[in-house]
Amino acid sequence: MDRPCTPAFTLLELLITLAIVAILATITVPSFSGLVAKSRRSDAMAALVQVQLAQERWRAGKPRYTQDLDALGWSSPESPDGYYRLRVEHADAAAFLVLAQPVGVQQSDRCGVFAIGVDGPDHRETYAGPDCWRR
Repeated sequence: MDRPCTPAFTLLELLITLAIVAILATITVPSFSGLVAKSRRSDAMAALVQVQLAQERWRAGKPRYTQDLDALGWSSPESPDGYYRLRVEHADAAAFLVLAQPVGVQQSDRCGVFAIGVDGPDHRETYAGPDCWRR
């Protein structure tokens, strides 16, 4: 009894297809991870700008900026999405510096620590540069 000839994939065709998929995955996964890390940076930027505005509101009625995030309305030192931990590094009558330290999955981001002061983003060597502040 003869079997009817049915079209099917050969093992070689299947292996070639799998190799192509693997190559495409190795190219796209790192770039996707970079885009995800970049989108998480907006969590730090938004939180720092909110703290900067809160510091200015605080300073309008007080003789100096505050070291206390709680006084600014931040009950938790975490950024809204939780990818950064906020801390007031320095505050006096004339200036302040607030840092956003990456935590959890964001720690591997190349930008590192974001900082903002009275004059806006701080781009010193140890903090995230202008490229990192661009969205």
